[in-house]
Amino acid sequence: MKKSIFLLPLAFVLAAFTVNAQVNFKMSYDKETERYIVSLIPMTTYTNPQNITGSGQVTIKVPTNEFDPVDIENLLTGMTWEANSRNNAPAEAPDFDYVSFGLTIQAGTAYPDYQAGVEMPLFSFQNAFGCTGKVYLVDNVNDPFMPPNSQSANIGNTWTILGAGGEAYQGIIGSGENNCAETASSAVEEIVINTYKVFPNPASQFVNVEMRWENDAADAQLQVVDAAGKKVITQDMTVTYGQNRQKLDVSNLAAGNYWVYLEGEGWKAKLDKFSKQ
Repeated sequence: MKKSIFLLPLAFVLAAFTVNAQVNFKMSYDKETERYIVSLIPMTTYTNPQNITGSGQVTIKVPTNEFDPVDIENLLTGMTWEANSRNNAPAEAPDFDYVSFGLTIQAGTAYPDYQAGVEMPLFSFQNAFGCTGKVYLVDNVNDPFMPPNSQSANIGNTWTILGAGGEAYQGIIGSGENNCAETASSAVEEIVINTYKVFPNPASQFVNVEMRWENDAADAQLQVVDAAGKKVITQDMTVTYGQNRQKLDVSNLAAGNYWVYLEGEGWKAKLDKFSKQ
């Protein structure tokens, strides 16, 4: 379902601008956090007041009966995404389900400045079923289930900006395909640390990372990764056999969920997730 917050007076203002599709969508998969990240890339710069944003929808195409988007993380302040529409195995594409995410903009939100060529992560999510196959951003031009369709479904991607004269969506970057099963060539071994703890959770100023290391002493690095797959904290740590503990300052992080990793020469371990208040 598409949601719009344009008020009637804006329709008259929009008429003063030439309709011009100027933004592209992109979806990527972060193997470390097992999250799909949806981003917007403007082709034109829009600042106040032309950056007023009215509505948005993103539709993905997923393996049928094997994909349920969960743990949705909103990556722009005041812009909330919800998986609010689903169409399973339509006659036009019986091997796929279509999931649409709708945008709600909170009252009083400062609209983002759109900078030409600068990627803006919108939201991220995980699949409740894990890695089940290829996931696609819907192609508004070539997808067989685009309206009109057998289920009268209002699928497709859209994004409206005042400065673009309304509809600003142009297309997708690349093929829109993401295959979680593909593994990038890497010499890094993924190891498992069985005993660990990250606390307090939720955190406001700092987190403590505790773990039991069952190997020889090693130089490593603690890493904190956000929901967009970006490393936001890196801190050196020497681990020795037995119990280890280190404190991380998280006071400057924005509110949200984060993942903690420990990486050394040729190896990496996933520890835990915490929430920053």
